[in-house]
Amino acid sequence: MNCKKVFRLLSIYQDSELNPALERQVESHLRDCHACRSEWEGMQELVGNLKCLQPPAADPYFPTKVMARLPANRAAKFRLLPAITYALVFLTIFLSVFFLQLSYNNTVGAKKPQAATFTAVLLENQDLGLLAVHDNTLALFER
Repeated sequence: MNCKKVFRLLSIYQDSELNPALERQVESHLRDCHACRSEWEGMQELVGNLKCLQPPAADPYFPTKVMARLPANRAAKFRLLPAITYALVFLTIFLSVFFLQLSYNNTVGAKKPQAATFTAVLLENQDLGLLAVHDNTLALFER
């Protein structure tokens, strides 16, 4: 195990969160490497010094100071540009679908007359969704 990897694992090792195999490798490296061992001892000293310190006193006016720095009426501000943008996007999508439907149907509201016989059904163009029957349909039956 190299020094760079041990240096990254020292904090986890200190918290006893390493698996046993890695823990043994780190301990072995710390016994053999003077630089890593001195880093480990420095971390131990730092943690010991921090544990001896008293926690800082809480500022009783902290919430008041934070609230005073917030802008007033932040939630009540109406933003016109995003509202117009959303409206234009909606209108564009609506019109696109409308015009696509127009071009697909070729006419709005006009119904095609229904054919009277089976042959007439085969001869006229029919819009059947994914399947379209065209004028050359009879050619399939002429074999």
